[in-house]
Amino acid sequence: ANQNEILEGVLNRAAMRNRTVILTTLNKAWAAPGSIIDLFLESFRIGEQTSDLLNHLVIICLDQSSVERCESIHSHCFLLSTEGTDFSAEKLFGTPDYLKMMWRRIKFLRTVLELGFDFVFT
Repeated sequence: ANQNEILEGVLNRAAMRNRTVILTTLNKAWAAPGSIIDLFLESFRIGEQTSDLLNHLVIICLDQSSVERCESIHSHCFLLSTEGTDFSAEKLFGTPDYLKMMWRRIKFLRTVLELGFDFVFT
């Protein structure tokens, strides 16, 4: 299966009845136990009437380390591979690598729309 077919399967499993998903991105820099991803997921678990939203959250992983961590803590993970670019480290605002990562994310979000899904990106 190609990357879009895999993505469509993940999105279908996570989508609400109206084909809406919640998307966030994750890389190695933010994936360690006790880091921001754990706080993010916990906020859904303890929020008022928000725990069911976790069923509709897809974590877009930007490197192999983050997808391994994601799969150990969440049910809807997708590895967004980008040929020739390493997005595992933190990218500082305005740097060339940061801009590459943002453009890759925009292209990815366009693909989600083209597959017929709506999304909330956080």
